[in-house]
Amino acid sequence: MKPGRLLDASRLAGLRRRLDKLLAHAPEHGLVSITLDLGESASAGDDWLPGEICREDTLYWAQPDNGGDYRLALGRAVAVTSAGAGRFTALQAAFNGLLPVWQHDGGGESGEGAGVAAAAHIGFAFEDDTQDELPNARLCVPAILLRGRGGRSTATFSCTVRDGKNAIANWLETLRAAAAPGPARRPDTPVRQATPLNDRAFLARAQAALNDIGAGKILKVVLTRRVRFGAGQNIPIAPLLAALAQRHPQCTIYGVGQPGSAFVGATPERLVSLDKGVVCADALAGTAWLNAVSGPAKAGSLTLQGDKNSHEQQLVVDAVRTALAPLCASLDPPQTPEIMRLRELQHLRTRIAGRLRDDVDLFDLLAHLHPTPAVGGTPTAAARQWLDTHGERRGAWYTGGIGWIDRRGDGEVVVPLRCAEIRGAQADLFAGAGIVAGSDPAQELAETEVKLGTIADALRHAARTGERLRSGPGKTGTA
Repeated sequence: MKPGRLLDASRLAGLRRRLDKLLAHAPEHGLVSITLDLGESASAGDDWLPGEICREDTLYWAQPDNGGDYRLALGRAVAVTSAGAGRFTALQAAFNGLLPVWQHDGGGESGEGAGVAAAAHIGFAFEDDTQDELPNARLCVPAILLRGRGGRSTATFSCTVRDGKNAIANWLETLRAAAAPGPARRPDTPVRQATPLNDRAFLARAQAALNDIGAGKILKVVLTRRVRFGAGQNIPIAPLLAALAQRHPQCTIYGVGQPGSAFVGATPERLVSLDKGVVCADALAGTAWLNAVSGPAKAGSLTLQGDKNSHEQQLVVDAVRTALAPLCASLDPPQTPEIMRLRELQHLRTRIAGRLRDDVDLFDLLAHLHPTPAVGGTPTAAARQWLDTHGERRGAWYTGGIGWIDRRGDGEVVVPLRCAEIRGAQADLFAGAGIVAGSDPAQELAETEVKLGTIADALRHAARTGERLRSGPGKTGTA
């Protein structure tokens, strides 16, 4: 069901009645949400692809292999932004302040009909002092949240009480805008701009990191690269999201829109999830690839077996367990790493789980876990200082976090990896690699090339299939 066709006359009348009932009893400074059960949908992930994502406060989210979970957040009912060392505390305070005045009519006796709780989305940058088109940290209750999971679809409409009078008209306008078609012409294939100087700079930084690791100043640091692609016309985002979902269904596909720009990617890494008091985190590190690398940095196949990958993985496991231990009433015994197999890459992954203390919430988890050694380095303070000294700056929310928290306090946040920041006809692609004792700078450069290939390949695929995807969205589905 397309966004523009959600509210027929019957649904619209029912929505009006339920909104009027909520507003009659809600506090003046309150927030209200109403969920409609849209019934079965064979292809909710396709339906939620927006015609144009480069609009304010738009977020697309897909986990094809996780029960077929697809979401599209449109507009804002409430949004809070923050920055600085206390950014998670500020978002936590804002969320806790909303809860007592946030009423949800879910259509069932419990108020959460269709098994869906009203939710807000979260996003934040790697550093706490950076900002571009996206704010450094944001909590946003969307005006409309469309969700498809397991072939069933819902729509949750939210507004503040003071905006209740105009809510229906605003929701209808938001749906119409989301249904607007994308570019009419077939997109050009983006072309990579040569970056030999940047490649040499990455190799030099990697060697500098190895020197400081050898001197005992740090144990690990994650270095990143930015590579620019350009096209002859604006890059359409919906075909790119569809291509990522088709090619990387094990990952979380995300697209964050702002006027004139989009932050898009497919990540294999979950930072943390919380469900009824059970916390789960991924320790993801160590990388191997199966085929020779194409592009400026060529290297043969690698294997996950070896001291370097095992050492890198253990650093992340130890750090995550250390961060979680004081927040948990109990922590499960250490698990053996498993191999996570993706389209081009393999990683070592260890699942870490525990039972959270009653006085701890998702924002506490974010504050203690971010950044893990998988994206920053270790020891954390020394690695962050090293990155700052060497001019490391990461665009948008790359290696920060994107996710959700619902009214019950449950939620999930992933680490935005394998991504691009797109402005019109230009795409800046991001990738990184961890430097530890035993790293080879040339191999680390080659690793970033394979990771960059995730989004670069999807850009090329989206250009080839863009015309078909505009006339009717293709199957969606990670990296």
